[in-house]
Amino acid sequence: MKRRGFTLIELLIVIAIIGIVAAIAIPNLLTALQKGKQKATMGDMKSIGNAIESYITDLYMAPQGTGIAIGDLNAVLSPFYIKVLPRQDGWGGPFMYTASPAPGPDQDVYSIVSYGRGSVATGINTLNSPYIITTMAGFENDICYSNGNFTYAPKVK
Repeated sequence: MKRRGFTLIELLIVIAIIGIVAAIAIPNLLTALQKGKQKATMGDMKSIGNAIESYITDLYMAPQGTGIAIGDLNAVLSPFYIKVLPRQDGWGGPFMYTASPAPGPDQDVYSIVSYGRGSVATGINTLNSPYIITTMAGFENDICYSNGNFTYAPKVK
């Protein structure tokens, strides 16, 4: 029995099939990677929020600061309220923190914000709190966690 190799047509068909599979799989892989970063960001924001809530329970007010990077709260929250304070979101941008000044009626009001994949503020839209991500551009949206809840974030199942 004489052994023969693949013909050029057979190789072209195999390459075409691999190309079609890659064209389908790569965009889905990229979206899954971005969703993973987004979920990690939301988990970190919730952990920071829980630490701040514990601080509020003890001291009756949120840690002070307006428009500061969350890392500036490290001395106040770590290691008693949170062991390691996450300083960056899943895309490497800083978390931003704002709290109402004390003393006052709203001294326990705070917000933690991630500016999303582009690390550029897009503006918080509190009227439409959950948003649906339909394209890769949807990962550019801000994520805001205020007073124990996500006030502007992707809609989760």
